[in-house]
Amino acid sequence: MTLQIAAGMVPIVIRARMAAGVAHAVPWGISLDGLLASEIRENTKAAAREAGTDYTPYSPDTVPEDLDLPLARCPGDGADSWHWAATFAWPEDEVPGPHVQYWSARPDQQALDQMSAELPALVSERQGRYRSRVMPLPLTVCRHLVWRAVGDPGAVVELLESIVSIGKKRGSGHGHVLSWEITEHPDADRWEFAHLHPDGSLGRTAPPACLHGADDVRTGGGGQMGLRPPYMHPARRRQVVLPAR
Repeated sequence: MTLQIAAGMVPIVIRARMAAGVAHAVPWGISLDGLLASEIRENTKAAAREAGTDYTPYSPDTVPEDLDLPLARCPGDGADSWHWAATFAWPEDEVPGPHVQYWSARPDQQALDQMSAELPALVSERQGRYRSRVMPLPLTVCRHLVWRAVGDPGAVVELLESIVSIGKKRGSGHGHVLSWEITEHPDADRWEFAHLHPDGSLGRTAPPACLHGADDVRTGGGGQMGLRPPYMHPARRRQVVLPAR
């Protein structure tokens, strides 16, 4: 399958040196195109705030626009079923798990009383919206996270270098990135860098057409999942082949 590659785009490996790993919810790693799209989105929000103008938030009722990422495109099944030529994160030097921490939350009765004119004598911590919670937090403990992609290395590093933490519970210290490193591999197979992890398994969600003739690639089976950012938006869901991890 032929990728749509702009001038200056080459196969690249992005490596994030982590302080202690990353927390995430889904079984596979954080998407590179999702990181880049989020950073562009945050820059747009910041510019709108500085200019005193509004920005359009995502809505489940409208189809989100595709941001212009510095990555090549894989046409996939054709039409709207294309995706960016980049994988999800691969943990390098991973400490075998599972690793699970827990976070808890409970309502601040005094704060609720200050914010509301009328409250019941006691806000229940056992049921309802304000109940107490104890939730598991799966962790991937590793020295580096690695992505493979086909893109413009200069533009990619410019977006990534301002990102200091990724994943869930960043405010609690998880997912702290110590440094970013990008290496170019101009002679590498472009389809492989757009789809596969370093171990040769499928490294991202992909339409079945992307794996035509690649029956030996290990995958995570099929299912409904986002094909490109924003991955959780209903308009992005397709029947795809899931990554192996």
